[in-house]
Amino acid sequence: MVTLDRPVVVRRGAGPAPRPTRRASLWIGLAAGLVAYVGAGVPSYWGDEAASVLSAQRSWESLTAELSTVDAVHGLYYALLHVWIDLFGSSEWSTRAPSAIGIGFLAAGVVVLGRRWYDARTAILAGVLIPLIPRAGVLAVEARGYALAAAAAVWVTVLFVHIVDRGSGRVIWVLYGVAVAAGGTLFLYLLLMPMVHAAWLFTWRTFHGRVARRWIGSMLIAAVLAAPIILAASTQRGQVAFLAHRGYMSPRGWFVTPWFAHPAPAALLLPLLVIGVLVVVRRRRSIPGALPTLVWLLAPAAVLVVLDVFVSPTYNPRYLSISLGAVALLISSGAWALVDVAQRLGVRGGALAGASLIAISAVVLVPEFVHQRTPFAKDGAADGRAVAAEVAARSDPGDTILFGTGTRPSRAPRLIYRLYPEAFAGLEDPQLITPAEQTDGLWDRMDVVSDLAPTLDDGTVWLLETGSSGSAEDDIAALLRAGFTQVSRTDVHRTIVYEFQKGTS
Repeated sequence: MVTLDRPVVVRRGAGPAPRPTRRASLWIGLAAGLVAYVGAGVPSYWGDEAASVLSAQRSWESLTAELSTVDAVHGLYYALLHVWIDLFGSSEWSTRAPSAIGIGFLAAGVVVLGRRWYDARTAILAGVLIPLIPRAGVLAVEARGYALAAAAAVWVTVLFVHIVDRGSGRVIWVLYGVAVAAGGTLFLYLLLMPMVHAAWLFTWRTFHGRVARRWIGSMLIAAVLAAPIILAASTQRGQVAFLAHRGYMSPRGWFVTPWFAHPAPAALLLPLLVIGVLVVVRRRRSIPGALPTLVWLLAPAAVLVVLDVFVSPTYNPRYLSISLGAVALLISSGAWALVDVAQRLGVRGGALAGASLIAISAVVLVPEFVHQRTPFAKDGAADGRAVAAEVAARSDPGDTILFGTGTRPSRAPRLIYRLYPEAFAGLEDPQLITPAEQTDGLWDRMDVVSDLAPTLDDGTVWLLETGSSGSAEDDIAALLRAGFTQVSRTDVHRTIVYEFQKGTS
């Protein structure tokens, strides 16, 4: 039988976490944020980050127009990033910093919550594990709102537990309702976190009396305040129709991709997660957080799957980032359970088990962490910065730059021009019809190369294509028909840079 080091006794009116735990949460959170930020500026931007960065660089009026038709569910994050870019610039190092900070807050919150729901050793190991869990490692170096959402999921739960423990008054309950609505505005599926809080309330107060009534009142406040984002998400749900064609609704999409990214990390962490689930189920009467942690792990996934099956395409493994806190706590519980079993065989057995877990984790998780921070790590080898450098090194002022339009918008080579504009300074851009910031959509409106080619003057033309498929063959044929000669082809990584010339010696 597996056991924790000592049972945690459920008691009413528990006070705040001891000072050593609060200090540990501070230092672990700081360390996790710093570790998560390592290499944050190395990978090139990819399409989803382009949506974030380019939206955040719009004027407030233009951003409002965009959110009225698309990406309303990311609007609060775009607004925060807008302010951040105004202060710190739009480089990868800058725009990804809030995500690394979010991972730091996530780790700190897991320590605080884990100490209350489990014990000190489970809480501390869970916090230490956060930046090494592959999904958290990816989110830390991505200019999207998921890391902040994961942190918000933990801290709104910490707030709720604190309110219940301390028997707080009406004002704090109102603030909790506001916090739930604000979280849902940051990331829609944070509105599922009250399911976790209901599980804790059931465990702690068995749903009776003043506490239950005030929680229900807070939920009514949250529902009213979150109504606009729910309505916006409903009207814009067609934006995620592409999820139906991504293959996410599969065993790998359910059990591997959401938190472990690839099979190798999953082979280590998924068994520990399962052991952790078995431990908390077996010891549910002595682990206060057993039921809410299981709800936190399972309920968001179940809701997304049900919505995907019966309403519209909804399921995306990244959306389950809000459950990272539960994943870390359960993996930690599983790891300590193995150590406890080994210790039953003797002190050396426990030490050997702990050392073995650390060694295996280093071999499996560190390479994954490093890979996430390589230049072409994003979205199947996004290579925007390398392409921009190639064009900047070889082009001259007055040359023309063209872009293939035959791929999906998030992989359009045009995004390289928008994300790294300094590399294209002095080049002619005849393909642009309407810049995105003058529309209510996400992307620039572009002419196609085949229509534009006959109108081009003599000189050098640079053509960027995403691979050799899509519009590449038609675009090359159009330039050849217009009298241009292909001079070179450079396969950067995912993007191909073609050089054409006409009328030059």
